[in-house]
Amino acid sequence: MKIGIITRPNKKGQVVIPKKIRDELYITENTPLNLVLRDNGIYIYPIEKIIPKTNKDESFAEILIRTRGAWGKPSKEEVKREKQRHRLEILSSKKNKNAW
Repeated sequence: MKIGIITRPNKKGQVVIPKKIRDELYITENTPLNLVLRDNGIYIYPIEKIIPKTNKDESFAEILIRTRGAWGKPSKEEVKREKQRHRLEILSSKKNKNAW
């Protein structure tokens, strides 16, 4: 088990995020944090943008504008990498099949 920085909450249940961690994750006093209950612990991570339900359609349009052209024709390098990955997957499948 990896042990990081150990801290205790104050009477209000507040915990200070150490400066080293805030700096590494670029957390400032204006950074929204998402707290998620997982198993027997809390997972805290910064989020870049909060999208209110009223702006959902506008935000979707923003994403479409930002990613426009991202699904264009693949480059020669991308095609080559895809062929290599496919070849490795086939070889791995054959190897696993022979192991059975």
